[in-house]
Amino acid sequence: PFCCIYSTFLQRGYDQVVHDVATQNLPVRLILDRAGVVGNDGPTHHGCYDLAYLGCIPNLTIMAPADEIDLKNMVMTCAA
Repeated sequence: PFCCIYSTFLQRGYDQVVHDVATQNLPVRLILDRAGVVGNDGPTHHGCYDLAYLGCIPNLTIMAPADEIDLKNMVMTCAA
């Protein structure tokens, strides 16, 4: 399955990612939106910490597309 969510909102579900997805090595694909500083959404919606808090979780692969073509290829790769 795919789970699409703002990066800042996933921070609130950190324990669920660790215990309910990563520890069990389940095939869940997390697609984060609003990574980094996001301008008009305001400071509560900045996704500045996603690489830091997700990078230390076992059984996760982090991908960061540079453009739409990269994104399409990454989605196809993780869906296979």
